[in-house]
Order: sequence, then C-alpha cells, then structure tokens
Amino acid sequence: MQKNKGVSVVVVHYGHGNELFRCLDSIAKVKGKFKLAETILVDNNEEKTDKNKILKDYPWVRYIPAPKNLGWSAGHNLGFGKATGEYIFSLDSDVLIDIKSFKNIYEAINNNHKIGIVSPRVRNISGEPFGSATLELTPLRGIFYLSFIKKLFPDSSIIKKHTISDWDRKTSRNVEVIQFGAFMIRKEAYEDIGCFDENFFLYFHENDISKRLREKGWKLFFDSKSEAIHLESKWTPKNTTKIKKIWAKCRFIYFKKHYGVLSALLVESFARFSKRSLILLGILALGTFLRFYMLQRNMYFNGEMGYDYMTIRTFVENHQIPLIGPRTSHEWFFIGSLFYWIFGILLPLFNYNVAVGTYFFAIVGVVSILVCYWVVKSLFGQKPAIISSFLLSISPLWILLTHQARFNAMTALLFFPFYYLLVKSTRDKGKSLFLLGITLGIMFSFFPSPILLLPGSVVVIFIYRKKVDKKYFLPGILGFLIPNIPYLYYNATHKFEILGNLFAWIPYRILGFFGLYPKNTVNAQILQSNITGLYTFFQQSYSHDSNFLIAGLFLVVVIYAIAKARKNLPLTILLILSGVSYLGLFLHGDPPEHYYLVIFPVPLILLGLFLEKTSKKFLWLTILILGYLLIFNLRFLFSKSWFFENSVRMSDDRTYVPYSLQLRVADFIAKDAGSNKFSLARVGPWDFFGENFSLNYQYLLWNLDKKPDQSVALRYTIYEDTSNLPKNVKVYWIENIAVSKNE
Repeated sequence: MQKNKGVSVVVVHYGHGNELFRCLDSIAKVKGKFKLAETILVDNNEEKTDKNKILKDYPWVRYIPAPKNLGWSAGHNLGFGKATGEYIFSLDSDVLIDIKSFKNIYEAINNNHKIGIVSPRVRNISGEPFGSATLELTPLRGIFYLSFIKKLFPDSSIIKKHTISDWDRKTSRNVEVIQFGAFMIRKEAYEDIGCFDENFFLYFHENDISKRLREKGWKLFFDSKSEAIHLESKWTPKNTTKIKKIWAKCRFIYFKKHYGVLSALLVESFARFSKRSLILLGILALGTFLRFYMLQRNMYFNGEMGYDYMTIRTFVENHQIPLIGPRTSHEWFFIGSLFYWIFGILLPLFNYNVAVGTYFFAIVGVVSILVCYWVVKSLFGQKPAIISSFLLSISPLWILLTHQARFNAMTALLFFPFYYLLVKSTRDKGKSLFLLGITLGIMFSFFPSPILLLPGSVVVIFIYRKKVDKKYFLPGILGFLIPNIPYLYYNATHKFEILGNLFAWIPYRILGFFGLYPKNTVNAQILQSNITGLYTFFQQSYSHDSNFLIAGLFLVVVIYAIAKARKNLPLTILLILSGVSYLGLFLHGDPPEHYYLVIFPVPLILLGLFLEKTSKKFLWLTILILGYLLIFNLRFLFSKSWFFENSVRMSDDRTYVPYSLQLRVADFIAKDAGSNKFSLARVGPWDFFGENFSLNYQYLLWNLDKKPDQSVALRYTIYEDTSNLPKNVKVYWIENIAVSKNE
C-alpha cells in the first residue's frame, strides 16, 4: 500500500439509482492499494440515500447528510470543510476512477508544489469525451461559445481557440480551466481562494474556481495519463425550465463577478438569443415601426392635452409640486399626480415641445409588447406569449392608444404587472400583495377606472383565501395608499371634496341603473349598447372592422376561456378580474371606449391562449388567422384613414385637426396680434368643456410667447365647426378652419 501525505476523498451525491454505489466500489479498489486519510460522502438528495446500506456495505465512508440540495459549490464546501488530508480528491457520484489513474493524479500534484489542482481526462461510458480543459471563458469567447453563433459558425477561430481544438488531449499540460467531474486539489490552494463560491449552484463553477486559482498563482494541470469514466447519469435533465434558469443565472453571475455587469449583460443578450428570440425581435420591430412611422406627421393634440400641458408648465414655472393630476370628463374629479410629475421633468427638458408626449407614449406602446410577452410567458408559457405580443403589436386599438398620447395609456401597460402580481399572491401566500397594492395605486394616478380592479381582486382573494395569509392584507392596503399620499393630502386639506363626490357618485350610478334614482336608468337601449360596446372592444383589439371572422373569434374565445378556466389558475383569475370589472362598466351604463382601459389586454391574452391551443392540432389555421389579421390591419394602417391621413386639412367629421394645421392657426393668431394682448375662444366639438376646449391652441400660443389673456377684449375665435360661423363677421381661413377677430 502506497504511503502518501494524506488524501481525503470527497464524493458529493445527487441523484438516484446505482451510480453512487458503483462510484464507491471504484474508490474501495483505490483504498485497497492506496492509504486514504478518509472518504466523505455528502448526500445532497432531498430524499436521502439509503444510509443503512452505505454504512453496512461501505463502513469506511463518513456519511454527511446535507440539510437540502445545496448545489455543487456548497455541497463540496460542506465535504471539503470536514476533510483532513493535505490533498482532496473530489469525484462526482456518477464518475468512476481506477487505481492507476488515481496514482498518476497524486504523483502529478505531489511532485510539483506549484500545481494547485489536477484533473484527468473524463470519458463517457459510451466512449464519447465528457467535458475537457479549455482556455479562460472571456466575454468575447462567451458570446461565441455560449450563443447561437456556435451553431452558425462552429469552426470559428475564436471557438476553436477557446476549446483548444488543435490539442488531442493525449498529452499532459497546464491549462486555464479544468473539468471538475474528477479532480485532486491541494487543500492549501482551496483555502487560498477562500473556498468555493456558493452562488454557483451547479454551473460555471469550473470557470470561476480555475480563474481564482490562477490569479493566486496556482498551476492547473491536465494529466492525460489518467482517465475517469462518467456513467452518464440521467437524473439531472438538461432541458427543464428549472435547469435552464440555473444555467442562465450561474452564467450571469460568472461574467458579472469577473468582468462587470455590462459584459455580463452583453453575453446574456447573445446567449439568450434563440429562434423564438428572433421571432420576438421581429414582433418588436413590427410593433415599433407601426408606432413610430410618420409619428410626428400624424401627432394628436386636443384641448384636454393642452389643459394638462398648460397646467404642468404653470406648476413648473411657479416652482410648485402638484398634489393632484389630470381632470377627467367629470370636471369635479381629478386623479393622482404621477403623470404631472413625470411630464414636469420631460416637458421643460425638451422646451415644452408637444412631441415629447407623442414619443413618450410611443415608447410606452413598444414597452407594452415586451411586458405582455414577459407576463404571459410567466403565467401561460412561451407560445401564447409570442402570439399575444404579436396581436398587441398589430392591434388597431393599442396603436390608437399610442397615437392619442394620453396619460391613460399607462393604465393598459400597468394591467400586466397588476395581473401577474395578483396571480403570484395566490402562490406565495400573499407576500406579493404589497407590490400589488403599489401597482394599483400607481394605476389610479393615470386613470380612474382601475378602481374597478379592486373589487375583482377582493373576489379573487376571497375565493383563494386559504392560499393567502391575512397578515399581508394590511401591507397590500398600505401599498395602494403610498403612491396616493399627495392625492390624499390634497383631499384632506380640501375637506375631502373630490373623494366625497366620488363616493356619492358611485351609488348614484348604481341606483340610477336599477331605477332607484331617476337618472341613467337601465333600458333596452343601454343594455344593447353595453353588449355592443363589449363586442366592439374585442373586435377593435383584433381588427379595425367587424366581420364574420372577428365575430366568430369573439364568441369562440369567450367560450373557450370559460370552459378552460377551472383547470388553469391564471386564466380563472383573469376571467374573474375582467368579469367583475366589466360588471362595473355595465352598471355605469353604456361606458365610453376608453373606460375599457381597465381590462385592455384581456382580449389579446384570451385569443393568444386559444390560438396556441389550436396550433397543436391545426397549425395551418392559427397561421391563417394571424396572417389574415396582419394583412387586414396593415391594409387599414397604410390607408388614408391612418398613416396617410390628410395632415393639412381638418377631417370632414371635425373630430381630428392635424397638429400641423393647429400650428398654422396658432402662428397666424400670434403674428396677427403682434404686440397686442388677446383672448381666445373656440367653436367645435366638445366646446362645452372649460374655455371652449381651446387649451391646445392656448398652449401652442404660449410656446410662441403669446399666452392668451381671457380678460382682454380683443378676442380671436377659432371655428372648427364652420356651420356656426356668424354672419357679417370677417373671418380668416387657414385651410378649412376659420378664425374671426373681434376688437
């Protein structure tokens, strides 16, 4: 029996079957001819291996049960910490070693005090090589070796250099990275690097340990005279979602730790790129194009937007912090101030240019595609996520939402994280309720209708109350209140006028709907309008015009969702949320289209789920439907009704005045007034709102240093509705808009 300076053998086991016992049998043969300091077995299994069999058949083994599956690094640290030998020989529990190879490894490390670690050649039992020594994994090599580039260019010089492809592994040499299925390490070297980094649960530990050893001056030696046999255990499947996440996490940790976060993100951007990534990139490119193409030419700017921009500019110039935000169609009701805070930074940053809002919400529209993909993928899988994000990218309703550039567009985007967090709350015992409350509170800062999500959430939590710990209810409520602290403070200092009116208005609408109050009472016309409104909402989510295909999709999608809801928790919660919210809209009585923002993503998610199911048996049908929607929507968008809409003249129905025409009107008034002060009026759609809904023109004039003064006698009146032009009054025509001047 050969004498030695003390070699401890450490086996870290995870898996099932007989591989472990075959591994121990190989160590027993080594032990018979080579005096070992000890043999330590760390059992990383959640369900522990048969301890009695190990102690009976291998009494020389020191059995250490891990409290849980600690992973590669922590499991080895546990075993190495108990080892007493000058050298530690580590062997995976599905790897075999023979006495000849063991002696060669020992002699290699014992004869050269500069060598910190030695590894044999590892071969699969089938004869195929298993892993190998390589050069250091730098970010550039990672981009080539860990991404799609390796498949496209397997003979790349960078890849060949990384794998040292010109070396047949039949000669021994120092290397930069060693394979860790079997290795002997000098305990001094192990302690020199401060043990193994336990952030590396299963992968990239070889790269990390090898790099740290070399930085400490230790040599890494590949011994070609030694060989270990890998039994090709099947107990760690390589393609499960869990393993893929562990692989990606360890990969990011490695590059971030050694090369910085920017390098890590760069590698990730290549490593995560796949065929589906290419599809998503195409969807994102399409959605971006449809939101930015001719964007400034077709900018939307109306009196409501002018009111908000003027209010924001006033706050900024007076150095005030707004406590409440935009006014709604009910002039007594204002929402939270977050939109004013955001644009209080953006508008002055870009010299109060109206285009700021247009581009900001175009970006929001693009981000919505990505958020849709992430949430649907997290809850339902990748295929429905791809389909839903594609539908969102070409949806006329979502593109219109971007085009209008209104603050309420944030509501549609925020529905996704709200829905995700609500589902998550039923899975984490309610820990996500705080973030859920914050999200709902933020939504309320952009539009009032998300308040309808509150009763829907209460219903969900009540149904799944056994899964939610009551102690998280209070944090959920606090989360909702936090974003609305300025709003609550304003109400508290104004006798709760806004909230008082709101709490009075809600029962007024409900009682009126049921005929208990003589206003807004339900009738056949309102019922029909409600149902028609729901269909129109679905229809315009899919396509600009209604037809038999869209009507069929609407019915099939709703029926499919209801039929499948019981077997799918996220789908059940989605239907509860949308159902309760729609009930609130229904009680409102014929709600306007923008009230549906509270459930804006629902039709797209439901259709995505249905088409993903259809694609499993009838892929051609799914492709046909998606192709039809794409072609039909593009045909509409590239018509005179959208991208090529007249940008010079006001539309015939007078609901759309091109931004360029508004600028010409404002420029005319500014030049005509000269140094004189003037007031402004407007005649046209919605002129019953404050200041005749002329605040868009007022804002443009303010940007021309000609802010109107409504107390001045000199008045310019803008006639968008020229049918009401007064007689015997001189007017100036700018295209089909008339401007009168009363001195």
